[in-house]
Amino acid sequence: MSDSNTQTVPPIPLEDILACLREQRPPRLANQYQIVVANEHLEQEAVCTDDPVPTGRQILEAAGHTPANNYMLLMLQGSGMLEEVNLSETVDVYQQGVEQFIAFESDRIFYFELNGKRFPWGTEHISETALRTLGDIPAEQSLWLEQRKMEDVLLESGDKVDLSESGLERIYSEKPSWVLNVHGVRIISEQPTILASEAMQAAGFNPAEGWILILKVKGEPKQSITVDDVIDLTKPGIEKLRLTPAEINNGEATMGLRADFALLEKDAAYLNTLCITWETLIDDTRRWLVIRDYLLPEGYNHKVVDVAIDVPASYPDAAIDMFYCNPPLKLTSGAEIAQTSSHVSIGGISYQRWSRHLNGATRWNPMTDSVITQMAVVEESLLREVGE
Repeated sequence: MSDSNTQTVPPIPLEDILACLREQRPPRLANQYQIVVANEHLEQEAVCTDDPVPTGRQILEAAGHTPANNYMLLMLQGSGMLEEVNLSETVDVYQQGVEQFIAFESDRIFYFELNGKRFPWGTEHISETALRTLGDIPAEQSLWLEQRKMEDVLLESGDKVDLSESGLERIYSEKPSWVLNVHGVRIISEQPTILASEAMQAAGFNPAEGWILILKVKGEPKQSITVDDVIDLTKPGIEKLRLTPAEINNGEATMGLRADFALLEKDAAYLNTLCITWETLIDDTRRWLVIRDYLLPEGYNHKVVDVAIDVPASYPDAAIDMFYCNPPLKLTSGAEIAQTSSHVSIGGISYQRWSRHLNGATRWNPMTDSVITQMAVVEESLLREVGE
């Protein structure tokens, strides 16, 4: 029978132990002391030990990890660093302010670096979740695995890092960022949205100069936006923001531009909405629509080009075919541009002919096709040559 006068002193919770440290007062005596032992997934379990200065073996056995020789133990210090605890090594729970231990069924240690600090670990893999916990990394920051000869890898939820590879794996965190290609200039935003005008300024373009903005999203039709629109960079498939120079006037005719023949009303209205400089001229019975200073994508030997379109007298019954460029274009990569070797004189100026045709299901239809269609051919053909 037990002595009825003997009182059982409850174990001292970990919170009390830490409070003693903060308040610099000695702990009260107890039969047992509470500690926390976690597994490799950092799932915690509160266990009790009857020794305030237990050995590594005692901690493992208190947590039910037997035989202790099959396990290794790490101690998570108050500073956030990990330290190996040998089986015979003692830990003064009170004096060191230990918050928890981590037990592994393992016979070796692996190492990794997180934000410049070196950590030991007991298994050959460590999860993205464990990394965030150990490094106290908030969800709004990204975790990256540094690569030696390739681009760094973004660690997603559920990912694991293999620590068994040769060399020390280095992981770092940073605020998330989003990339937007603004007419060939790659800008990085730390915010998930950006005002179109701010994106232009970051890329070196002046929004006040007047531009036509086209937002390209993979798998969707091109969107015409304004400098005051907000671009959602988190939307999957955002590719780039293309800019076309605009010329906004008060409706008066631009000096020096020719109007040798009239376009269809819908064609003129379309070109005017683009705010581009254009004119019509007749040269040796051929009718030409000429778009001045057409802005080119990156990859050509010029920034802008004049584009001429041959408009047949019987248009739209007769198809518009091909287009012509001055000055002649070359790729900065040195690659050849197919079917552009021929030239034609327009108003005494040599234009490079781009032999590009509507075929198959897209064959010219006089009921639906127009200058608008041909402008799409021009844009697509110029983009295709530079891989856009």
